[in-house]
Amino acid sequence: MNTTSSSLTPRPNRFRFARFFLGSSMLIMGACGIIYEYTLGVLGNYLIGSSHEQIFVIIGIMMFAMGLGAVVQRRFVGRLFDKFLTIELLLGFLGGISSITIYAVFAWTASYHTVLYLFALAIGFFIGLEIPVLIRLNTEYEKSLRINLSEILCMDYVGALLGALLFTYVLLTRLTVGRISLVLGLVNTLLAVGGLLYFWPLVKRRKLLAIACTLSICVLSVGLARVDEWMIELEQRFYFDPIIHSETSKYQHIVMTQRDEVLKLYLNGRLQFSSADEVIYHDLLVHVPMTLAPRRDRVLILGGGDGLALREVLRYPDVRHVTLVDIDPAIVRLASKHPEMIRVNEAAFHDARVRVLEPDGVLATDETVSILAKTKLASELVDDTEYPLAEVSVYNIDADLFVQRVRETFDVAILDFPDPSIVELAKLYSTNFYRALADRLAPGALISTQSSSPFDAKRAFLCIGQTLRAAGYRAVPYRQNVPSFGEWGWHLAWRDWISVPQMRQRIFAQNRFSVETAYLTPEVMHAAFAFGKGWLESAQEVQPNSKFRPVLLQYYQRDRE
Repeated sequence: MNTTSSSLTPRPNRFRFARFFLGSSMLIMGACGIIYEYTLGVLGNYLIGSSHEQIFVIIGIMMFAMGLGAVVQRRFVGRLFDKFLTIELLLGFLGGISSITIYAVFAWTASYHTVLYLFALAIGFFIGLEIPVLIRLNTEYEKSLRINLSEILCMDYVGALLGALLFTYVLLTRLTVGRISLVLGLVNTLLAVGGLLYFWPLVKRRKLLAIACTLSICVLSVGLARVDEWMIELEQRFYFDPIIHSETSKYQHIVMTQRDEVLKLYLNGRLQFSSADEVIYHDLLVHVPMTLAPRRDRVLILGGGDGLALREVLRYPDVRHVTLVDIDPAIVRLASKHPEMIRVNEAAFHDARVRVLEPDGVLATDETVSILAKTKLASELVDDTEYPLAEVSVYNIDADLFVQRVRETFDVAILDFPDPSIVELAKLYSTNFYRALADRLAPGALISTQSSSPFDAKRAFLCIGQTLRAAGYRAVPYRQNVPSFGEWGWHLAWRDWISVPQMRQRIFAQNRFSVETAYLTPEVMHAAFAFGKGWLESAQEVQPNSKFRPVLLQYYQRDRE
């Protein structure tokens, strides 16, 4: 194995910590490598609107490219320090500019796959080069191959773990993907600078590498200072309306736009609501089960962190307690603090107690804060007395975990989840989830769940109904046109307290609502349960969805193609 020439054997005093330096470098490189993979995968998700496939494909491509790099490095002979520093510089520069470049290509051409995959190949290739080259360099300071391999590979694996934790709990929650890439690029470049200074006597092209390091740091630093501004300008090209808020939470990328008082919320590029017609969606989602339920003292809202479903639930004076569960605290914070969101959801989160569920289960205490409002009678009497309407608790936790561990029961459950476009969402439409939820329902309870489009995602819509029935529910589908989304569907479901024909009689017997609704009328509700010929039929058999066989994900993705 050829490393450095004998004439350049390092002097013990200067290089007595060389093994520690190389091991530390491998630790940092391992962390950067895994974060590069995750960053490109997450960026792919954001650009196409949330698809788990992007992360899997990116990691696969980078692992393949790492193998190529490991093979190519066998041809490296001599000047390994120069080659190692060059690899670090190229990796830092390409990795640093990767996100902003991919984003710019997508913004200007509406295509990005080729550029994304080329960056994944290049970054993976250089990672594949650096690990064996570093092992070869370390043989100069640790002659035992067994110890050398264990030192370098152990530091690489430990670095990968630290990088995964750092990305998940720090970087992704505090920085944009563009800024993450540039920070990593600077880390790799500074690592090259440190290596250049420490191994200066062993480096042949010192001046050239020093100039390259300086230029790379300058370019990446300017990018870091301007990247947020650039990303906002590029992001605006994706949206017709002006962006008034953009942030990346631990779970998703959140964008709000507004034009002429019409507010729109996007998650990972997918429209979640438009204030121009969201009332249609939420009236059908909320008022159908709330009107038909025998009791509605305790209401559970799963999802709905925007507060719009909560707004409608709080119109009912006989509701005594509302529990809202949304995994992303950023959505709840936005809905409770942003003036435009407060305007649209009518301050639904005012005085709500927000909690984070502990890993060992639901908090034993049940402290809530009453939401107070003036009744019409109070207004008529010019009375300043506040009358309690409901108590609201908001939990930031995965809905699946919540229904497994909560001890309460509910009279109405409203499931306001996004479409099942990824595995994490598809599980919330599974037999496993619905059965766990059934244990949390009081006798006579009703649930409603958004079910995607019965027209554009027909098999996915039918699958949700099949899944409810397979989980022991009786279910009736209903639909309405929401202009921003087209034809949309829901399912009304319950356990065994009433038959389907009896429920239909109950539906068509309703000739008024106990609260004021903005859109829904009895006639509209009656018509919502009518479907045209063939709408509830499929040429292929539709299977129920489960966590271990997520067929709903396949139906949804194929229907939307």
